[in-house]
Amino acid sequence: MKLQDQEEGTAHLQEKAVQWEVTAAQRKKMKQRMKVELRKLNAMTESEAEAIQDVWQLDLSSRWRLYRLWLQTYQGFIRQRILQHERQYQAAAGRLMELKQQEDLCILKEAEVVGMTTTGAAKYRQILQKLEPRIIIVEEAAEVLEAHTITTLSKACQHLILIGDHQQLRPSANVFDLAKNFNLEVSLFERLVKVNVPFVRLKYQHRMRPEIAQLLSPHIYQHLENHPSVLKYENIKGVLSNLFFVEHDFPEQEIQEGRSHQNTHEAQFVVELCKYFLYQDYLPSQITILTTYTGQLFCLRKLMPAKTFAGVKVHVVDKYQGEENDIILLSLVRSNKEERAGFLQIPNRICVALSRAKKGLYCIGNMRMLGNVPLWSKIIHTLRENGHIGRSLMLCCQNHPDTKTLVSTAADFSKVPEGGCSRPCEFRLSCSHVCTRVCHPYDPEHKEYQCLKPCQKVLCADGHCCKRSCYEPCGPCMVLVEKTISKCGHLQMVPCSTPEREFLCQEPCQKMLSCGHTCDSFCGQECTKKCPKLVTATLKCGHNQQVKCWLTEETCEEPVECDTKCSATLECGHICSGSCSTCFQGGFHKPCSSPCKRFLVCSHKCRQPCTAECPPCQMACQNHCIHSRCKKKCGEPCFPCAEPCEWRCQHYQCTNLCSEPCNRPRCNVPCTKLLGCGHPCVGLCGEPCPNKCLVCDHEELTQIFFGFEEDPGARFVQLEDCGHVFESQGLDHYMDEDDDVIKLKLCPTCQTPIRKNLRYGTIVKRWLDEIEKVKRKIQGPAQEIMSTASRLKATLAMNVVLEKNLPHKYHMLQQKLQAPSLSTKSIGLIENQLNFYKRMADLTQSMSKIDVNEKKWVRKRLAEVQQWLDQPRISFMGQELSDLQAELQRLTYLMNLLVRCRIGTAMLPPALKAVLASVR
Repeated sequence: MKLQDQEEGTAHLQEKAVQWEVTAAQRKKMKQRMKVELRKLNAMTESEAEAIQDVWQLDLSSRWRLYRLWLQTYQGFIRQRILQHERQYQAAAGRLMELKQQEDLCILKEAEVVGMTTTGAAKYRQILQKLEPRIIIVEEAAEVLEAHTITTLSKACQHLILIGDHQQLRPSANVFDLAKNFNLEVSLFERLVKVNVPFVRLKYQHRMRPEIAQLLSPHIYQHLENHPSVLKYENIKGVLSNLFFVEHDFPEQEIQEGRSHQNTHEAQFVVELCKYFLYQDYLPSQITILTTYTGQLFCLRKLMPAKTFAGVKVHVVDKYQGEENDIILLSLVRSNKEERAGFLQIPNRICVALSRAKKGLYCIGNMRMLGNVPLWSKIIHTLRENGHIGRSLMLCCQNHPDTKTLVSTAADFSKVPEGGCSRPCEFRLSCSHVCTRVCHPYDPEHKEYQCLKPCQKVLCADGHCCKRSCYEPCGPCMVLVEKTISKCGHLQMVPCSTPEREFLCQEPCQKMLSCGHTCDSFCGQECTKKCPKLVTATLKCGHNQQVKCWLTEETCEEPVECDTKCSATLECGHICSGSCSTCFQGGFHKPCSSPCKRFLVCSHKCRQPCTAECPPCQMACQNHCIHSRCKKKCGEPCFPCAEPCEWRCQHYQCTNLCSEPCNRPRCNVPCTKLLGCGHPCVGLCGEPCPNKCLVCDHEELTQIFFGFEEDPGARFVQLEDCGHVFESQGLDHYMDEDDDVIKLKLCPTCQTPIRKNLRYGTIVKRWLDEIEKVKRKIQGPAQEIMSTASRLKATLAMNVVLEKNLPHKYHMLQQKLQAPSLSTKSIGLIENQLNFYKRMADLTQSMSKIDVNEKKWVRKRLAEVQQWLDQPRISFMGQELSDLQAELQRLTYLMNLLVRCRIGTAMLPPALKAVLASVR
């Protein structure tokens, strides 16, 4: 029978251990083992599986092989279903696509012109074949891949019109080898032109002014004429030339591991030139900065803060084909000793870069190096013939045309800080002052300029001048002058523009209030209605206190809070820290806020304020063994470990579970192992070797503590929780001592609780078991808690008075009783609240029986009691219970007295009733 009970207990422990958390090392080991098995492919054959009689008799390897067979069978079944659903989906998707194409085709047939990109033409090729357009126009055909153009053609095509310029950028291919070795970057447009298929070249250009067009014709375009509209362009403001190339020899820098280039000198110069053109009153949208490399693009953007350059476009040349702007600033970037021109030697890119400007083109680059490229050599020759190239750009002030400034670096633009010249502006403003800026071409009429000089306008007949800045509105005269106030006769300093009848006299009022104090308001204001002077008054509680005078008036209904210290001695022995008002004149004392300083059963110090009983510990549980660690809160019961005990040596072995008391004695045979220093271990057989050596740490180990440390055969034990080392005989005696208090044994040196130690495991487990009993008692038996909750629910349901008079509290108690987890403490709090709210509801209902004159202050007192009762708390302290019971009993007696008084008054003659009413 005992064996059966033991087996049932073991099974119970194992069942609880399901919720015990596995250690990280064990979890990692299991995960690795699972991964190894899941990666294996060997599976059991179907014949082997059919021969199995009982799967529980299979070894672990066979079970895995059987699992893989089941997995393969299930996967095959799923694959068949996936293939079946895929066929159904493809068929449905095909039908849907046909319907959509038919719908699109019906719409397109009604249109006279259909427009789409070449990508869209490839996507909707089937619709185009059915639509059968007779005329196809391809715009920018020289920049479209040949395959994309052919996609748009159908057998019904009668006329193909290709519009483009094969001397500008070619189509871009993603694979460089295909582009170069197999001519993938050659468009159908270019291919047809080169095989002499008849074509028409447009004769007139409508974009560039003639000076810019000279760079392209005849070097790139043989016959190109200017349309009359480009001859009417105005000159670019602030410079002498509408076209100029700035030469330099500053070297470039490689970035992005040699994949791109930047030239800081060019970037800084172009940014300053752009700012200069903005000063010339050009809109940001009229200026575009172009460069030939992405690295230079990023460098330019870093130098251009959005506040100054918002709206200015910055692009690489390849992304700007088909675009144009009034002013183009071009940075060519390349400048190196090897004289590698890179992209700049490709005629197509040169053509695009030089043909984007309408009115002004300004370029900066190493022209000496670019002169080695044949096409650039011709362009540079044309520039030199016309004087459009040099090492410095000539700036011209719009306001002073005779003043000219040469700029070759970004620093040179400091000579024209405001876009004009270094002369002062000297423009006479409408206020008769002179503009203080240097010469600036923007805002020539100075409509946006704000004059910061002091305003000298005369504001009034007395000759007072305005004190504001010139650009600000003057406003009325605010100079203080002495005036006599007609209402009171006082002399006051009044703003000049303010009539004395509208000014409030600032002299102190000398009128006497009804209380005898002088008015605190100003003479021009209404007299004070609430006297703020402090007077000594006797409050209703009997204490004398300094209060504001108006609070002592008979008509004042605002309560005065007494600040006198309560100083009563509470049940816990501490002095009450509340005041007369916060303690409701001694009726409800303020909860004690002194620190508890008591140790809980788990050895942690209570962190709550001083209370009659400490709440369960909310810290993380520190109980652990060699197998795992508890993850609950310290105040919650722990699950026992169901793993086998690890306390074993070559002489003894424990056969119980880890959470059960050990069934083997302590082994006192000296340990035979060697420490890391090479000296013999000072520990005992089967125990963890101490990290102290009798040779290396002789003074520390032989320091007298228990008295046996210097014995020749002394052996030592190290506590795992704190690491301190003690002599084994003395520590055995210390651990075997019985304590009257339920708590863990502590380290004799540092007072750390001893939770994990195999040698003293039986003692530790015994105290842990006692602590668990205390935790379960605090938590309360579940059956008893459920029974109490059911009883309270029934009591609450039958209390009609509480539901009628305090409905909010009634529903609050209902919700608390429906909580999924209740403890002994929480159920006790609910029961006390229910009893107190019942008595409050009875008192509230009894108010209908008392005199009307008494209801007001009784209702106020009940509200104060309910406010105190509603405060959040874990439980009622002893002091709180006694205070509340005494106050409710007093109110009950008072209510009974008031009811009897009303009944007695009703029986009095009318004359006596009148006398009694006058006394009240």
